[in-house]
Amino acid sequence: MSSIARWSYKNTATVKPYLGEDLENGGTLYGDPFEIACTWAAESKQMRDATGAEFVSNYVIWSEDARPKYRDMILLNTEQLTEWQEIRSHMQWDMAMFSDTPDYRTVT
Repeated sequence: MSSIARWSYKNTATVKPYLGEDLENGGTLYGDPFEIACTWAAESKQMRDATGAEFVSNYVIWSEDARPKYRDMILLNTEQLTEWQEIRSHMQWDMAMFSDTPDYRTVT
């Protein structure tokens, strides 16, 4: 974790990576869950996803972890939130001006 982000990413979230569609049985296939350090905010805002489709966001999650991707499922590790959310956007933010690793904004 970068020195800039270390103070802010005190929460965690669990991510289930999207593997594809199960054409035989219907449904969606996900890989083994992993945990990321993050911080988040509830934010309802009109946005575009990775395919350009418009949607209204539920949560914006900031992290230094590049692993979450479009269509993965994410669960914020907090007592108030118990539902998995589909990741609709995962964007990289350049931190080179601080000689640091990139940050990511993930939106559900």
